[in-house]
Amino acid sequence: MSTPTKLAPRRRLSPVARRAQLLDCALGVFAEHGLGRANHGRIAAAAAVSVPTVFHYFPSRDALVDAVLTRVEEFFTDLAERVHGHAEPALELLVRHGYAFLDAADEQPAYIRVWLDWSTAIREHYWTRYLTFQERLVEIVAGTIAAGQDAGDVPAWVEPDVAARLFVGNAHMAAVMKFAPGTGIDLRLHVRNAAAALLASQTTRPESRDVRRPKIEGG
Repeated sequence: MSTPTKLAPRRRLSPVARRAQLLDCALGVFAEHGLGRANHGRIAAAAAVSVPTVFHYFPSRDALVDAVLTRVEEFFTDLAERVHGHAEPALELLVRHGYAFLDAADEQPAYIRVWLDWSTAIREHYWTRYLTFQERLVEIVAGTIAAGQDAGDVPAWVEPDVAARLFVGNAHMAAVMKFAPGTGIDLRLHVRNAAAALLASQTTRPESRDVRRPKIEGG
C-alpha cells in the first residue's frame, strides 16, 4: 500500500507581503468592476483568502479605495518623473512620455483602466483627489515646457500651464482609442503630432496675426 503524498505546508506571507498581494488583486478587481462595484468580497475571491482577511488590511471601503488610488497615483507620477528627469528637448520628452503611457496600456492595462474610471468619478471626494493628482502631472509637464523655453526649444509665447493641461488631456483620448480596437489610428504618430502641435503650432506671434473682425454696420 502506497504512502499518501504529503502536501507541502502553505507558506504564510508576512503582513507586508500579504498587503501587497491583496493590493495587486484589488487593482485588478477595480479595473474589471470599477470604483463603484469593487469590494472586499471580490478581492477575497481573487486572492483566495477570506473576506475578514481583506478587512484586516483594509478596514473599510474608503480605506480600500484610498489604497488603490494611491497605487495609481504613484504609478503615473513615477512614470512622469522618470521621463521628464532626462535632459532632452521638450518635444522629445513629451513624446517619450506619451509613448510610455501607450506602453503602459499594453503592459499594465489595469492602471490605465482604473485611471479612466477615476477620471469620470465626479462625485464625493474622488473628484477632488483626481484634480489634485492631475495638477501634479500638469506641474511636471509644464516644468519641461518652461525649461524648453529657457533653452530656446519652445516659443516664448506658449503658455506652459495651458499646453501641459492639453497634453495631459490628450492622454485620456489616447487611452480611449487604445482600448477601442479597429480604429486604424497610429497612436504613436498621433502622440508625436499632438506634442509638436502643442509646442510649435504657433509660427508667428499671436499679436502679429491678421485677425479679421466682423464689419460693424455704420462703422
